Amino acid sequence: MENTIHLNGIIIKHEKLAQISLRTPDNVYIAEASSPYADYYGHAPRSATPNSIFLFTKKFYFLEQLMCYSPSIEKCLFERINLASAIVESGDKQFPAIRVKDFPDYSQLVKLQKCLSEKKINLVEKLHLEEEVKTIVSKVFILKELESDFFIDQVEEHKGYFIVDRHFDSEEFQQAITQIRYNGVCKLFDAEQGVLFSNGKLIHIVRIFSEALDLDMLKCLRKEFVKL
Repeated sequence: MENTIHLNGIIIKHEKLAQISLRTPDNVYIAEASSPYADYYGHAPRSATPNSIFLFTKKFYFLEQLMCYSPSIEKCLFERINLASAIVESGDKQFPAIRVKDFPDYSQLVKLQKCLSEKKINLVEKLHLEEEVKTIVSKVFILKELESDFFIDQVEEHKGYFIVDRHFDSEEFQQAITQIRYNGVCKLFDAEQGVLFSNGKLIHIVRIFSEALDLDMLKCLRKEFVKL
């Protein structure tokens, strides 16, 4: 039987962020993932549609705080948006941020800033980030359990998850993923690590992105991952 579950958790990525060139009140710093799902799309040109946008805040906001703000911000924008709490690590520094997905278009970023300002959420004007950063995004997951240990995302397309027994350091994880990708057994994919919080316990997961995603693909990838 397929079950839909709602859980809080985090996704951890190593990615490149590019500043969005846009004149906004106070000239705040807004960035976007410049190569989303890079291991899947490779060097494909960037889409003109906003992907993951990061608004850097002067203080940290927990996910629960942002969930309280979301209804009034959506009412302000007349759009349904997806807010998440984030920390961006660059070098030895950490920067609090709000991650936005499902945003209608770049031209409304000024209005979004105004909506946030009305909630006394102040954004950073200037920032210097390294070429590649680590993003830790705390979000709500709405998942459909396909079988034990395998899930499909019910909000974001082409995303699935499988459970693993522990968290892996970045180098170890990338080596495993690279080896699986080059052995050609499973279909093309992009992968990141994450954690779900369920009944007071941590559940370690691997997030898979692929336009060819299905249960067989998730099983193939988990089988290869466990081998390594």
